[in-house]
Amino acid sequence: MMTDKYESSIRKMAWLVIFTGVVAFIILFKLYFISFSLGPDLIVTAREKVIQERQVPASRGNIYSSDGQLLATSMPVYELRWDAAIMDPLRFKSEVKKTSQALSDLFGIQAKTQKYWEDYLRKTFRAKKRYAFLIKDISYTEYQKVKKMSLFRGNKYKTGLIAHEKYTRLMPLGVLAERTIGYVRGNSKVGLESSFNHILKGNYGKRWMQNFGGNQWKPIDSDFSIPPVNGKDIVTTINSRIQDIAHKSLIEQLKKFNADHGCVIVMEASSGKIRAMVNLGKTDKNDTYRELRNYSVWEKSEPGSTFKVAALLVALEDGKVDTAQKVDTKGGTYTIYGRKVKDSKKDGYGLISLGRALELSSNTGIVKALYPEYKNNPKEFIDRMYQIGLADKSKIQIPGESMPFIPKPGTSKWNGLSLPWMLFGYGVENTPLQTLMFYNAIANNGTMVKPSIWEATRDHGLIIKNHEIKIAHPSIASRDNINQIKDLLEKAVRRGTAKNIYSDSLEIAGKTGTSQLNYWDPEKKGYQASFAGYFPAKNPEYSCIVVINRPEISTGFYGNIVAAPVFKDIAMSIHKMTPQINTPTQGYWDDAIQLVTQQNESKASSKYNRAAAKLEEGKIPNIIGWKSIDVIELFENKKWEIKLQGNGAVIDYKVEKPQKKILIRLG
Repeated sequence: MMTDKYESSIRKMAWLVIFTGVVAFIILFKLYFISFSLGPDLIVTAREKVIQERQVPASRGNIYSSDGQLLATSMPVYELRWDAAIMDPLRFKSEVKKTSQALSDLFGIQAKTQKYWEDYLRKTFRAKKRYAFLIKDISYTEYQKVKKMSLFRGNKYKTGLIAHEKYTRLMPLGVLAERTIGYVRGNSKVGLESSFNHILKGNYGKRWMQNFGGNQWKPIDSDFSIPPVNGKDIVTTINSRIQDIAHKSLIEQLKKFNADHGCVIVMEASSGKIRAMVNLGKTDKNDTYRELRNYSVWEKSEPGSTFKVAALLVALEDGKVDTAQKVDTKGGTYTIYGRKVKDSKKDGYGLISLGRALELSSNTGIVKALYPEYKNNPKEFIDRMYQIGLADKSKIQIPGESMPFIPKPGTSKWNGLSLPWMLFGYGVENTPLQTLMFYNAIANNGTMVKPSIWEATRDHGLIIKNHEIKIAHPSIASRDNINQIKDLLEKAVRRGTAKNIYSDSLEIAGKTGTSQLNYWDPEKKGYQASFAGYFPAKNPEYSCIVVINRPEISTGFYGNIVAAPVFKDIAMSIHKMTPQINTPTQGYWDDAIQLVTQQNESKASSKYNRAAAKLEEGKIPNIIGWKSIDVIELFENKKWEIKLQGNGAVIDYKVEKPQKKILIRLG
């Protein structure tokens, strides 16, 4: 019995030895296989996880205004880390307090005391951390100051100070044209920064770096394996002075009428260059306004009465109507399919010419004259709209432009009211920029140029590519019909709906627009006020559009009251800042004219100098009959506060001498 138990134990022991031997053999075989077969590949893989050749971004190019102002630039900022393992203990002990105090003094705004820094540095040193975080997003100047601190002064391989450079985008002019300039943040790309990203971003470089865990990478050496190529600069068409004028004028009006948002675009008539593009919307905080969206390019809406100009031009071009023909607006309503077209003036304007109907923005006058001419063939009217480019995008170099909408007969969007409602700006949609593109064509005698926000591309200060004028349509209408429209747009300001902005010193041509928003929903109903036109009326230099959405109804909502004053303010300000050059007539009397001009300039200069000297003595010179621009220059140079009333030459003035204030009446 004992023998059987003994033999059983021997067998179990034998099997255990065999099993252990087999397992040991498998392990040894696996180790051999890994070491000699997979080993080299695994070593490379492990090394690649720790040491990699990684991309290094290039410095992004700058964005400039046409007058040389810096609109966007990249500034280097630094993140500092510390390799505490290489720090000499004696040096650390003697310098830690002094350096902690210096760090606290330099970055005290971040509420970190001397004690905080000392405790943190001591803890890091004891742990011998190889890549300890110190501070991020500091300037180059601050980085240089840290390098001079006693603990970090000297060779970086002894101090352990590690600096990572990256670039952050700054806008030196603040919120000016903020949305137009835009940004690039990951997958979110907006404005010029997005459109010209391929030019601005440059080319990535490469650098060997070591991983310290947690996706933290440290450069192994200071050299690049492939140096980054910095981005090129772009020059915009924006004029910073005009942009500032438009921004201030719009924001003042938005506040005055407690509007939701608005935009202004100023375009150079001959070239299509955008000199100002302002987009301001109300924020949730304290009802302030800032650039939230690019309404100029993105927001399309029913334009209202500014579209009547296009409707009338098409009818003139087709030979359907004449501006002198009479139209009866008596009663102020016109019923079509049971729906009423109404004038803003109750009972209408009586029997007037079609041209006068446009000046007064009579809905019934325009519809009564044009609708019967196209009623049986609306396609003829729509085709002409498409031919002159009113259904096309402007193709401005800014992403997100909306497609205009003009319905076509026979589609699901067309019904019996489409044509008559379209004639006074409903049932169609376009953006402010697309409307301005049409008005600019009128200013340009029928030539429709494509708008541009890009002026040039520069590399190391040298222009490598320049803006070229591009024509969208050589002629949207005959010169005779364009001239008729231009005459009516002048009269609309002189004696029509926009007569409140008429000025003797600068003739403006344009058209008011007032449209209802969400008129089908009483709870969401509101108004959009607009004014589109150009100046000076006779020889247009600039076209401009002002659109203000959802002004507070109790304060006013018509285009002439809400939008047109902004247009006038911008036009007058630009006119004052533009040098007025009068060229003498060529011929026999050239020398005499030049002499008289020089004499007059000499007299004017002497008169100005005497007045300036008198003002310097604390006396007020006689300025009756002076031009407003000369008066402004005289008093502004002496730091006086000026308030002007009216237009023309000085007819009276009132002085508050101790406060250095003067009220000047012009007439």
